[in-house]
Amino acid sequence: MSASTSLPRRLAFVAATVAVLSTLAGCASASGGSGEASSGGDAKLLTPGTLTICANLATPPNIFTEADGTPVGAEVDIAKAMAKQIDLKTEIKEYAFSGLIPALQARQCDVIMSSLYIKPEREEVADFVPYLRSGSGVATSKSNPRKITGLDDSLCGTKVVAITGATGASLVDEQSATCTKDGKPAINVTLTDRPADALQQVIAGQIDAFVDSAEIVNYYEKQSKGQFVAVGDQVGVIDIGAATLKDDAALHKELQSAFDAIVADGTYGKILDTWGLQKQDITQS
Repeated sequence: MSASTSLPRRLAFVAATVAVLSTLAGCASASGGSGEASSGGDAKLLTPGTLTICANLATPPNIFTEADGTPVGAEVDIAKAMAKQIDLKTEIKEYAFSGLIPALQARQCDVIMSSLYIKPEREEVADFVPYLRSGSGVATSKSNPRKITGLDDSLCGTKVVAITGATGASLVDEQSATCTKDGKPAINVTLTDRPADALQQVIAGQIDAFVDSAEIVNYYEKQSKGQFVAVGDQVGVIDIGAATLKDDAALHKELQSAFDAIVADGTYGKILDTWGLQKQDITQS
């Protein structure tokens, strides 16, 4: 996507991408069983020679689509680089964010690589190869009439939009509970699978704030040319990883070795530089 592309056009194709997720999810084949094939090591894959990835293509700059539908972003580049290390191609299947883990459990893909935070409840069903460090951020319109200062009590009594199933939504719920405990009004939370729609609602003043990963908040801030502004510090710093099922230990091991290799040869650092994600470097303390 060129820097000259207008905000409306960017929002249009991001929204269009998200809109087809459920259709694509419904059409995805639940492969597996006797149809699995070796990756070249001991791991089993859905398709011979291919690492099949479940993803939600609506979280730029990590993973999203160009206007023609081509998946792009830091996670796409990391996935391709890791797959290359084990002589595999990549195929990305699109799902709503809340459907990623169910799709993996249904063996509709080999791995999730889609801004998936590594959390204890997720580690009960999947093994992770950490490859990015993230956090959650808050953004408002430029005018910010409610004087929101971040993920804090300035959100009490406001209207907030967050992504269904994402950590940001959980953090908003926690903050809302704190608000009511302190005798302040609860946060009015709206959930969506359409980040572009959320952005437009905030800019239009229909919603007071948007909460999601710090990366996507910062990306939209740049694309909006000042209409959409990040406020406060990122909170809840956490790792993002490639998730494979617990019984796919061999694939997990291969992916970990592949990631270690792209860190060692400098490919990982170059990818982060390309997408402006130096602060998300998992190798830095």
